[in-house]
Amino acid sequence: MSDSIRAVKISKRFGDVIALDDVSLTIDSGEIVAVLGENGSGKSTLAKIFYGIYTPDKGYIEISGKREVFSSPADAKRCGIVMVSQRPQLIDELTLLENVAVFLNKPVDKIYGDVNLLLKEFNVGIDAASPVYMLSYTEKQYVEMIKALLARPRLLIVDEATTYLPQPLKIKFFDLMKKIVMVNGSIIFITHKIPEALEFSSRIIVLRKGRVVGEFDGGVPLDELRKAMFGDTAAIQIARHIKKLSESELESTVLSINNVSVLDEYGKRAVEGVSLGIKQGEIVGVVGVAGNGQRELCEAIVGLRRIEKGQILFKGKDITYVSPNKRIAMGLCYIPEDPFRDGVFLNLTIAENLKIFSQRKIEKKALHNIINKLNITPAKPEIKLHKLSGGNVQKVALSRIFANIPRLIVAYNPTRMLDEYSSKLIISTLTRFASSGGSALLFLEDLDEALTMGDRIAVMVKGRIVGMYSSTAVDKSELEKVMTIYG
Repeated sequence: MSDSIRAVKISKRFGDVIALDDVSLTIDSGEIVAVLGENGSGKSTLAKIFYGIYTPDKGYIEISGKREVFSSPADAKRCGIVMVSQRPQLIDELTLLENVAVFLNKPVDKIYGDVNLLLKEFNVGIDAASPVYMLSYTEKQYVEMIKALLARPRLLIVDEATTYLPQPLKIKFFDLMKKIVMVNGSIIFITHKIPEALEFSSRIIVLRKGRVVGEFDGGVPLDELRKAMFGDTAAIQIARHIKKLSESELESTVLSINNVSVLDEYGKRAVEGVSLGIKQGEIVGVVGVAGNGQRELCEAIVGLRRIEKGQILFKGKDITYVSPNKRIAMGLCYIPEDPFRDGVFLNLTIAENLKIFSQRKIEKKALHNIINKLNITPAKPEIKLHKLSGGNVQKVALSRIFANIPRLIVAYNPTRMLDEYSSKLIISTLTRFASSGGSALLFLEDLDEALTMGDRIAVMVKGRIVGMYSSTAVDKSELEKVMTIYG
């Protein structure tokens, strides 16, 4: 079509890593095209070429029959292309409102009403005057969505930004995506959630190892998409873990959080009198809409944030004021919310990161075993992390689990940015860890994962635990109701 947007024979390399190899793709006006692929398949690289972050080594972008050269996102925006990134691209020192104003190149007073209207429509409870550094990773994604929607794009690229949205907000965002399509806009929807791709797109493109390996309509069977994405890789079967512990071990409490309160960066109480215990061999999931104190509580437990009052015991010892390094030495393993900011060293190699994570000497064979277990691609210990996809960076952050022998894992959305196969791999790893006597406290925004992994699920609202449930006696709809009824 004359008003289509095309990627024509795009190739891109990063050193000896081939990210895209002769990829062509057409998006017609009024169309939602989903792009699926495992971690490292080239999805985000393709998105960044459309958006002018990367320039292709070969090939070009064509809009309405005219070849375009993008040397920056500003060039793409002038052509009506906007992206909601996999990783939020915001200025932490500015407020939510100021970030949107900078992106749209408009005065704050001109967009104030529109921003607050969308915040009200999303019902996320964020003040437009909030500095961005105070927001959680998922809340920053809300800001990215607001920026993109107010730009009224000709082509909207959504790069794995919907994974942890609360269901009501996700539905609202998809409704707004459809409105863009109704006025002849187009959408590239990058996701690792295959059911979402089937539900919300008219066509599905599958990338594998940097090449297009399939194009499907919305009626394609789910298993056919899985095979196109992962090849003949055997499916990972996840079973609820069976504890092989004695009665005394089952009664042993590994972590005790006693009446803990925590302040945010502005001295406002973000966590209010939380008490929680995790026993040996138990997985406890903490769920809630982003911004209800989960991040502050998690950081207090691992020693990154000072508590205002209360006490934290680990293996019976008071660690309330113990440093993060000493907690790690005691057997606490922390998987942070944002691997790029807190989880890895991007300028170091995979091998160097694993050696830093390990508290003991790590042999070459063990290093390769960890890389293979996590399916990190490319499987080259000498490659630097900044050359890896977001999902593979997250896998390197998760390698802490294998580099040590932890007693307790504290993790914040550990499967963020991971494809379906890799997510199941991590879930299976965590359930086996608990079966062998380990314990885990997981802060999760994916309720399906919480129900799959957790023995118990705590619901956190406005800094308090408002409900504790056995995962075998509660369903997703009940958890969603509790998460919002107190809001």
